[in-house]
Amino acid sequence: MKKLFILVAVLLFAASSAFAQFNLGGHAAANFSSLYGDDTDDVPWGLGFNAGVAAKIGIAGIIAVAPEVDFDMRRQSDDDATWTTLALEIPILARINVLPILFIEAGPQIAFLLSSKQEVEFAGETVTTDYGDLDMLNTFEFGLAAGVGFSVLPSLDVNFRSVFGLTSIVDGKDMLGNDIDVDIKHIQFQVGATYWFM
Repeated sequence: MKKLFILVAVLLFAASSAFAQFNLGGHAAANFSSLYGDDTDDVPWGLGFNAGVAAKIGIAGIIAVAPEVDFDMRRQSDDDATWTTLALEIPILARINVLPILFIEAGPQIAFLLSSKQEVEFAGETVTTDYGDLDMLNTFEFGLAAGVGFSVLPSLDVNFRSVFGLTSIVDGKDMLGNDIDVDIKHIQFQVGATYWFM
């Protein structure tokens, strides 16, 4: 994963020579995530975080493309169980500055699910289930992200973003190993900030 981040940083830096308006920064956010779909029932929300690198490439006037590469920890938790999923997320957002300090952003997001574990408290003991080991996890996820943000300083943005997964994160199998449809998708709301250091 470290090599991937270095490769992305090198590519973004190299792209700066081709664009007059190019910024590179670090992004971090707190997230509130849950699951939705036909095969979910009262899934709790949980607090997690994500962090990574971001770029802003000016296209024309008030329009820019803002890709990111983020490491994301998603959690759903209640009194009895905690489900933690780790993912590498790549949103590619169109960003429009509707005012000098106000922007909106929207676009597709892909994610590569790295691991998913559930810890359940039962009779004073913690039972852990690793869904990655059970081959139940779809490792690729596609979704949409949209949000609004404020440039509070020339080098600092604060944003509010929602993310809706469009593909199921669970690979359904019946007792014979045949594929079945399982509709369990990721939903997330983020409060974050980006510091543009270049």
